[in-house]
This record gives sequence, C-alpha cells and structure tokens, in this order.
Amino acid sequence: MRSKWLSFRVTPDEWAAVKKQADESGVVLSDFARALVLARVGVAAAKESKKEYRKKNEKKCRELAAQIARVGNNLNQIAKWANTYKSAADAARVIVLFSAALKELEKIRAMVMGD
Repeated sequence: MRSKWLSFRVTPDEWAAVKKQADESGVVLSDFARALVLARVGVAAAKESKKEYRKKNEKKCRELAAQIARVGNNLNQIAKWANTYKSAADAARVIVLFSAALKELEKIRAMVMGD
C-alpha cells in the first residue's frame, strides 16, 4: 500500500512535456512519474491491476469490447450460413467472409497494440 508522498515543483513547460509523455503512454501522470523515478533508483514499480487499467482506459475498453462483439456476431452469422448452405461454390464465399472477419480482428489488434 502506498502511504508516503513524494512531491516537487516544475515549470509549466516541464509539466506540459511530462503530461504529454504520460498521455502518449496511456497512463495517468502519477503512474508515469512514479515509474520514471523508481526506474532511475533501481526499484521496480508495482504492477497495475487490470481493474486500474480498465478504469483509466474505460472509453478505449468499451470501444474495444464493442468491436469484438460486432466481429463475434459476424462470425456467428457466417458459421450459421455455412452450416445451412454447404455446397463447394458456397465454400469459396465463406472463405472470403472469414478473410474479411480476420481483417477486422487485425484492426482490433492494431488498436490495442497502438500500431
């Protein structure tokens, strides 16, 4: 449990630079500064819990969950269709549809990884 405070003053320009780096890293400013200071003195920072990550990135997590749900729904529709219509000509169409679904999953992966 963190019970001690460490504080210091910075200029507005220094604040803006650090805040920008923290935002680009996807973490709150205090976590960003803590990680930098602890890394500098050779102390490993405690890992953040999944709950803390979700809270800080709530909007991104909601968007990601919605995209995954849409892709999953599409895959279920394709699977139902493939089970209903099983001819060889239809198999080619199924492959095209699955390919499109895989591209959507790749977009989601890129979003999560920040590519």
